[in-house]
Amino acid sequence: PEGVHFIGNRIGKTVKVDKNTLFQERGKYARVCVEVELSKPLLAMFELKDLVYKVEYEGLHMLCRNCGRFGHYPEG
Repeated sequence: PEGVHFIGNRIGKTVKVDKNTLFQERGKYARVCVEVELSKPLLAMFELKDLVYKVEYEGLHMLCRNCGRFGHYPEG
């Protein structure tokens, strides 16, 4: 659990960890509720021990993949 909190805190402020994640019932995924500041770019990925992990956000439908900010879509 401490490792998952560490990862959550790299993204924002860890609020809670999904029980399936705590009990390691989902092998490849960790689900963490994180408080983020939407006025700043959101983290798309991070590196830990020479491995790169992709970050996915639930419930943020207007997230620009170009700049990482919430509230608009990429122009194209």
